[in-house]
Amino acid sequence: MKTQDFEEKLNRMTKPEVTHLKHEDMLAGALIKAKDKSALSWWWLSLPIYIIAAFIMKSLFMPQTTLSISMHEFASKEKTLAILLFLIVPIVFSILNFFSIRKIYRTIENQKISALLHFVWFNFLMMLLSILILIIYLL
Repeated sequence: MKTQDFEEKLNRMTKPEVTHLKHEDMLAGALIKAKDKSALSWWWLSLPIYIIAAFIMKSLFMPQTTLSISMHEFASKEKTLAILLFLIVPIVFSILNFFSIRKIYRTIENQKISALLHFVWFNFLMMLLSILILIIYLL
């Protein structure tokens, strides 16, 4: 009798319906955090980009100066500010953006790389700008 009851229970069972996936919430939270970090990166990276743009304009209008001369002059006058703007800020924000990209990549899991690039293209742009600032400063 017990096996018949058990078989009847199995026959009456249906597959569970999942209406809301936790994975979607995790992805949405990771995307929002990544966008916030990339926006914060943009505001902080705009300062060294602005200074570099000013040095480029200075080298265009004053023939005896170049970008590297202007950078070395600025770094010798303002040592702590130059290290903060051209070394620490780009390194910190490239690391933050890298970790944001990594978290989204782990959350997406089985999706294509094009889906990842669709979500985190601005983070990649911020990382490239950070590397560009570091290269310009270290030249």
